[in-house]
Formats: sequence, C-alpha cells, structure tokens
Amino acid sequence: MKKKILTMICVTVMVFALALPCFAESSTKIISTYTENLGNGISAVVTIEETTVQGRTAKTYSKSENYYSGGTYIGRAVLTATFSYNGLTSSATGASGSGIGSNGWSYGGQSTWTSGKSAYLSATLSNGGTNIGVSISLSCDANGNVK
Repeated sequence: MKKKILTMICVTVMVFALALPCFAESSTKIISTYTENLGNGISAVVTIEETTVQGRTAKTYSKSENYYSGGTYIGRAVLTATFSYNGLTSSATGASGSGIGSNGWSYGGQSTWTSGKSAYLSATLSNGGTNIGVSISLSCDANGNVK
C-alpha cells in the first residue's frame, strides 16, 4: 500500500513539474486608439492591442472597430491576427474575427484571411436597406511593429 501511495505522489509531482514550462508569461497593451470618419454619418473608434508572449518571435494583435451612426452605437468588429518575424522578414500566420450588430443593425458575411505580412477581415453591417462594408487590416514589419 505504501508503495502505491509513493508511486502516485511521484507521478503527480512529475506531471506538475513537466507542465509548468508550458505556461509562458504574456502581456497585453494598447498600441493606439483613434476615431475614423467613414462618411454618411458613420464613424468608427479603432483600438489596436498587442499581446506578446515572452521569449517568442511572434506577436498577436487585435484591431477592434466600434461603429456609430449619428452618435448611436451600431456594432463592433474585431480582427485578431498572429505574426511571426525575425528582423529580416515577417509573415501573417493566422487570422480570426468576430462581430456584432446593435440597435437594429445586424453583422454578417464575415470572412478573414492572411496574405504575406497582412491579415484581413471583411463583413457587412446592415439595417433595412442600408449596408455598410466593414474592412479591417493589420500588417506587421520584420521587427514586429504593426500598422
């Protein structure tokens, strides 16, 4: 019985010891926030955030756009993209998106993709016969800086 208990304790300690290095420290910070006039009384408050995992040459960025029509909130779209870089080149390695409509507006037709060092999101905000094209992009340079 003592041997089984000792074995179980050893196995438990080994599982936790091997699992700890898998948890890398990450931090998130806001890179920029600004307002963009899209015309026809539509504006977007844009926020770009960076998530860095310590010790890796990859970064994840998210670009969120909160949309307003005449000052009334009508929806939100978010592009999240991962980039790898090495000081000489960069590459967009993944993209995902989400969105929502509000106050009578609906969000739909979303697609996300990557091409070279850029990631993209395309969608539509609709209200009755009014459609607003949503288009978000992020590009990363060879040093991990996004625009």
